[in-house]
Amino acid sequence: MELVFKPETHQYFLDGTVLPSVTRILSDMGFIDKTFYTDHGRDRGQYVHLATELDDRNELDEETLDIELAPYLAAWRSFKRETGFQIEDIEKPVASEIYRFAGKFDRSGILNGNRCILDIKGGTVSPWAALQLAAYEIAENKRLKRYAVQLMSTGKYKLHPFTDRMDKQIFLSAVSCWHWINNHKGGK
Repeated sequence: MELVFKPETHQYFLDGTVLPSVTRILSDMGFIDKTFYTDHGRDRGQYVHLATELDDRNELDEETLDIELAPYLAAWRSFKRETGFQIEDIEKPVASEIYRFAGKFDRSGILNGNRCILDIKGGTVSPWAALQLAAYEIAENKRLKRYAVQLMSTGKYKLHPFTDRMDKQIFLSAVSCWHWINNHKGGK
């Protein structure tokens, strides 16, 4: 199984076949409400992700860091220091060959003695984040704890655990419906 992620088009290819992304499925199926999204918030989120990624890879040049991002980075560093989170994977693309979807989770590692996956949020943590992480857990085909780490402009963080066992079934229903709808467009 060869998974290729093309960041310029945000497309995933599994053995040459395009797969829908987790966020596209959740968006198309109505789980993601974009009503309150702003360009500024989206851009800030992307830059927060990039800053934390570069920091975790020891490649961040802090002199080039925008002042607005500094408290988010401080929050991420506090989270790692205070929880002892041990990073195993950073921005890892994953796919489910069986269910035909792909995505990229922010971090995996060890938290409180348990293997987990984390989503880093530079804003509000929406309920659909639980489904997003459930999808990544399915793609990894491992039992993992799931968390969102909300980084705030105050330099603080909040850890959001997702423990509802139905999250996986809900995502699997969504991906099944997504494929059915897309396979039957135009009366096929």
